[in-house]
Amino acid sequence: MKLLILGLFFPLASFAQGTTLFTWHGVSNYFQASFQITEAEWQPGARWTSQLFMDSMSVSSLSGATYHGGDSSSGGTGGVYVDPPDAWYLTFQLNDFSRQVEMIVTDGTMREKPFFGSAIYFEPGYWTTTPIPEPSVAALSTLGMLTLIARNHKA
Repeated sequence: MKLLILGLFFPLASFAQGTTLFTWHGVSNYFQASFQITEAEWQPGARWTSQLFMDSMSVSSLSGATYHGGDSSSGGTGGVYVDPPDAWYLTFQLNDFSRQVEMIVTDGTMREKPFFGSAIYFEPGYWTTTPIPEPSVAALSTLGMLTLIARNHKA
């Protein structure tokens, strides 16, 4: 039975989709920020609308505030242009209603400001990308085999 379950799991693991991590690098270090997108969203013409993208948006500010996406008070989008295919865009707004402050995130700037007023902090910068691969079939197979051996050895 255990081998049957593992045999059904391995083909699914080989089709796992990787994700990409975006990390902010500002010229003044006012903000630390990151978000992730799925592999499907990294294709030319795709829009960034996945739950992973929304939930993973996170910004920490020099003001001490931390902003997180994924709730009804925040939203945004991004995507990959078709021509040129390696270019992308981003716009995201994160709201803090308790402090009456918002964080505006784009592909080249970040701005923290009151809902009505000028910027508290403004920073130009850039994003770097890092692929986050899913575990390989070989790694999952090895882990499964070691688990079976360990369980059979105890019995």
